[in-house]
Amino acid sequence: MSSPPAASDSIIIHTPGSDHPSLADGPTGFDRTWFMGQWRVEWSTLPMWKDKRDVVIEYEPVASGSKINTTFQSVVKYHKKTAGEDSSPSTVKGTETLSTGANGATFDWKGSGMLFFVHSHWEVLGYGTDPDSGLEWAVTYFSKTLFTPAGIDIYIRRKSDTDATDVPPEKNTQLRNMIVQAIQANNHEAITKLAKDGFDVPGKGV
Repeated sequence: MSSPPAASDSIIIHTPGSDHPSLADGPTGFDRTWFMGQWRVEWSTLPMWKDKRDVVIEYEPVASGSKINTTFQSVVKYHKKTAGEDSSPSTVKGTETLSTGANGATFDWKGSGMLFFVHSHWEVLGYGTDPDSGLEWAVTYFSKTLFTPAGIDIYIRRKSDTDATDVPPEKNTQLRNMIVQAIQANNHEAITKLAKDGFDVPGKGV
């Protein structure tokens, strides 16, 4: 599969439904294997994260024949800002399936357990690796549902072979700010409008 593009002077955030080659389905398009693993939500426009901290999303492929590259499970963990440091995180589990007729980075989410009736539609608008810090990043866009408005998240994580002490906090902040600026400069009216209401989500990196 292709390697994620490097973040340079220009971080590219595509519009929803983009047919850009980097988001296509196939060996030279979006590498869903690279996307697996843990990400921390660093910035968002979704109101549900305003009173939360330590928001971490983990994606894990479903090891089942032909579904291994089109279906994966997700676990979202978070604390309320008022929760104690030693408190257990709240969790939300679901299953993501590659959307039919879309690019290779668009998915349909279905909740698990008590949330079996909840569905959402989301897609990756951009992703890459910052050559300066080694941090990996992705921007996701969630369509409006019955329960939540449309929104954008910024995910950031360290490479799996990078120790936390190898990435100074200011590098993380610098990358996040660069991505926010790219979102704000997007030529899609809905995206730039959402970006005006964006906010940092506090927490520890992954």
